[in-house]
Amino acid sequence: MSNLFIFSSDLRIEDNAALYNASLDNTGLTTAFIFNPAKWKNHNDSPLKIKFQLNHLQKLREKLIQKNICFKVIHADGIEEEPLKILNLAKELQSAKIFINKDYGFNERRRDSELEKLADHEGISLNLFDSSIIDPRNIKTGTGNFFKVFTPYSKVFRNLLTSEDLNIDPEPKTQEISNFQNDEIPEYDLEEENFKNSIELYEVGSDNVHKKFDSFLQDKISDYKNLRDFPSLDSTSKLSPYLTSGMLSAKYCLKELLSQFEDIPGTGQYSWMNEILWREFYRYIIYHFPRVSQGKSFSEKYDQLIWRQDATDFEKWCQGKTGIPLIDAAMTQLNQTGWMHNRLRMVVAMFLSKNLLIDWRLGEAYFMNRLIDGDHASNNGGWQWSASTGVDAAPYFRIFNPITQSEKFDKNGEFIKKYLPNLQSIPANSIHNPSKDLRIENNYPDMIVDLKESRKRALDAFSSI
Repeated sequence: MSNLFIFSSDLRIEDNAALYNASLDNTGLTTAFIFNPAKWKNHNDSPLKIKFQLNHLQKLREKLIQKNICFKVIHADGIEEEPLKILNLAKELQSAKIFINKDYGFNERRRDSELEKLADHEGISLNLFDSSIIDPRNIKTGTGNFFKVFTPYSKVFRNLLTSEDLNIDPEPKTQEISNFQNDEIPEYDLEEENFKNSIELYEVGSDNVHKKFDSFLQDKISDYKNLRDFPSLDSTSKLSPYLTSGMLSAKYCLKELLSQFEDIPGTGQYSWMNEILWREFYRYIIYHFPRVSQGKSFSEKYDQLIWRQDATDFEKWCQGKTGIPLIDAAMTQLNQTGWMHNRLRMVVAMFLSKNLLIDWRLGEAYFMNRLIDGDHASNNGGWQWSASTGVDAAPYFRIFNPITQSEKFDKNGEFIKKYLPNLQSIPANSIHNPSKDLRIENNYPDMIVDLKESRKRALDAFSSI
């Protein structure tokens, strides 16, 4: 007999509520990871992200085995197969209890609901644990509704937050018995050469993850507010891949942040805490408004918006061949490393959805398929914010000018030249929008769209709704 814990986006042994509670009975504990390429493909999960998770899982498996905790792999073909596969393993192990940390996406909630029915029929209890810092059902407006705007949400979050909310569960207890054979992690090859090279950039294992977090708090947090928008600087935390896959928990980050720094507006730590709260807010939104997990605009009226169907322009955006250096450098960074600076995510998303007037859902899917930190809630929230279709979105008439953004945040063109080496010889005062002659001389294309005319086209399209 053995309790069963199922890994999801919580690939850690510390601050893992479901895993810790599963270990308390000391009747034996089996953990399982679901190897599900069909689901990953359907959800547009990046192959780089999956490889990253499996590399980390190898380290995690070793730690579990040291604690006499069994590790199994469940093979499934699509998320709809997962409930029965989990149940079958539970029956094989003679488990009386299954433990899972909640995911808030539409498909994941439906899966857990189906699993609960199947388990109940077999007399097995499904124990679900909240994975948010504060239960999303407990954060409400003064009238008892759910928030749709970040700032008042964040104020209430800060007011509700207690030390109890930041309690960190210890590592699971070492088990006295383990009667089951441990599974090996299946092979998963990266076909793309860029990703084969960039996977080495991302260290795995809890020791490395915590070292990276501690280094950020010590070395970068004080300047975070002032420097975070400059893509040529190494001034952001670079923790998003670890947060997305649950190698590091948002709760742990907040607890450590608030134990070392005061939450004072205008400081680096206040700004970074806001980034954690944005993450929580987008999870809160997909929980309370499941339509955004179903490919729909948060703002229903924008489901009527007629987007341009232009495969050529979209492909040039994907490949970083728009003729706008900052856009092209940002997309090259994404394609080469599987990561993009947050300021640039907004710039390229707004360019696609406004200047090119191409459906934000295409960009959302492309990001998910490339990003090592592709998180459904945050990615969807960010894209809908940029496209003005989402919760607390930028008003439709707010359209970033990518040239102005480039001049402001990459003044000397250092970021541009790093990812577009063919523009190395162009002087800083011309790098943001090279002249016709400089473009020809450096084999760089013309802009695929006129910024002023395309801005007017977007305003007309959005204002007509």
